Amino acid sequence: MNLCSYCISLRGTAFSEAADKITYNMTRYPHQPSCVELIESSSKGCPLCRLILNSLSKQCRESGLVDDNNTPVFPHGDISIGGVVGPSGERWIWVGHSPRASGILRAIEIPRDWIDPWGGSTAGVHDASIAMLKEWPRMCYRDHPDCPRVDGTFLPSRLVRVGAEGDQKVRLVSTSNLNLDDRRYIALSHCWGLNMPLCAQTFKETLRDHEKGINLIELTKTFIDTIIIARKLQVPFVWIDSLCILQNSKEDWETEAAQMADVYSNAYVTLAASASSDGTQGCRIQDDGQESFWPYIDIPLSGHRDQKSYRLFSWSSLGIATLQDDVLQTRGWTLQERELSPRIAHFFKDTIIWECRSLRASLNYPWKDSFGVSGHRRVFDIDSYGRKFLDVSQDNTNMTEEQRLLMIADWIRLIKLYSRRCLTKQTDILPAISGIARIFARFGAGAYGAGCFESHGIISFLWVVDTPHTDKGVTRISSRPAQYTAPSWSWASVVGAVSWSWYPPHDKIESLVTIKTISMTLSGNDEFGQVEGGILQMSGKLRKFRTQSIEHGYGSTGDPAGLTLIGNINGSERRVGWIAFDVLDEICEFVYCLACAKIGFPWPQVYGLALLPVENKSSQRTYRRVGRIRAMEKPWSDESPTEITIT
Repeated sequence: MNLCSYCISLRGTAFSEAADKITYNMTRYPHQPSCVELIESSSKGCPLCRLILNSLSKQCRESGLVDDNNTPVFPHGDISIGGVVGPSGERWIWVGHSPRASGILRAIEIPRDWIDPWGGSTAGVHDASIAMLKEWPRMCYRDHPDCPRVDGTFLPSRLVRVGAEGDQKVRLVSTSNLNLDDRRYIALSHCWGLNMPLCAQTFKETLRDHEKGINLIELTKTFIDTIIIARKLQVPFVWIDSLCILQNSKEDWETEAAQMADVYSNAYVTLAASASSDGTQGCRIQDDGQESFWPYIDIPLSGHRDQKSYRLFSWSSLGIATLQDDVLQTRGWTLQERELSPRIAHFFKDTIIWECRSLRASLNYPWKDSFGVSGHRRVFDIDSYGRKFLDVSQDNTNMTEEQRLLMIADWIRLIKLYSRRCLTKQTDILPAISGIARIFARFGAGAYGAGCFESHGIISFLWVVDTPHTDKGVTRISSRPAQYTAPSWSWASVVGAVSWSWYPPHDKIESLVTIKTISMTLSGNDEFGQVEGGILQMSGKLRKFRTQSIEHGYGSTGDPAGLTLIGNINGSERRVGWIAFDVLDEICEFVYCLACAKIGFPWPQVYGLALLPVENKSSQRTYRRVGRIRAMEKPWSDESPTEITIT
């Protein structure tokens, strides 16, 4: 390797520390005196200088620092490498005395037994992509005993038969009477966008035509890429929702939506078009023809008896691909598609991120690289400490109390994430999470209703709408959907982000109510699907309070300051707590408050539901939820339990 003298010195300094622990080495190790010398050294063949130059060029282009010919305008000053080194292997590139880094190098140690399946850094990025899409599933089946094996006993109702390489047509097939030796299929997770062509969808009227054949040229780029990848992996089928579900049949849609957990759980691998907001960008790494993240360089460390080597890639300091940047993470349906897939490959603009139950990796560091999914743990995966909290394939009704609390916390965490996503049709809010709900239903007895489990206890109903916030320039304010989606006690009854003020296992929870009944009126036959109504019957202490807006109110997460509860205590009106209304246009002067649970440690508070009466013909006391309260316990001390119905 023809390294310049500056880069040779970096092998024993900037790249001498392990990337498996966090260190705080803020030393900046000197490199080229200026970008002029960096360009000259790169042109003479120093591969590390070329990598550093590539990073600086990306930074300039992404920041708009280019001349009229689109040539990068580099900053002035000497170049140095250093900064905080952590598990992600980052080394920052500094130019001059700028307080902000001008680029990033990542250096991760290469396992001694690792052999690139694509044949080295001279291979193209697309060849490497296909090689790893073949290798990752092989590694998973061979080396990961905790990852599910797809045995082929389940097949979706319809699949797309991809045919052979070079075929210009694919065919939609019904699987009911197929006798197959190879029952593998690839599932696709993607955004439809607003421009999905009709010929890329199946309707009752076009079903027979699609069974005869579909021209590839009529499909979207994302669909075509998925089919090409399946052919290269020699997987005979793909499952694509718009083609495999009849788009104008309510009955077929309900049937297939009820199978969604099985569709993704039994896929050989799921491909996620993570960089594409519609079907035009495809499942591929985008190469703009200027600075690409590929190729990389492998550098042996000097002075090490064990002959360690590091693999280096470069990025601008404006970002390395993570799930945080994934457009699919903004869409409602795709949450369960990622969670339920045993193996999933995310196609970003400049890399592929791999997830299975036991391994997180990337095309950059295919043996192990969790940086791209850091902070985005899947609930059924083994975590970085080797712990597996929930097993998607088992019936876990015999849990310890701590396991049960952590299971409930995982469901709540998923709903918090899900509520921040968008749905084209808000009436899909329950079907789009139904696959995961079916799995969680195995972990406890009792009824399920509109996203809430009876076995989870009162905490299911103590959600709170988050304070209005701005996300990507758009102010998010909660609202009720135009069409009915769920009873008022369910988080699915609002459009907006929700959260819970409960953090197990440290937070203790003591229920103050008795849940009598959860009863649902379904829209169809699926208890996890759309609903037309539902009632929650509980027995507990109910009291009427006045709400008041105060100029300097105390607030905490989920409780907007300025909305307080006023109650009569020992003959005088006092502030007794706070209320967060579910939607702003439901704010009212008087509310009935049901004390539901004491939560917190070591100083618990009472959390409850804010209710308004509903007129009905029966003698039952019926209410609807309008908010959540947080208060002291004393105001309910003289009240007797009463049985109420919430709709």
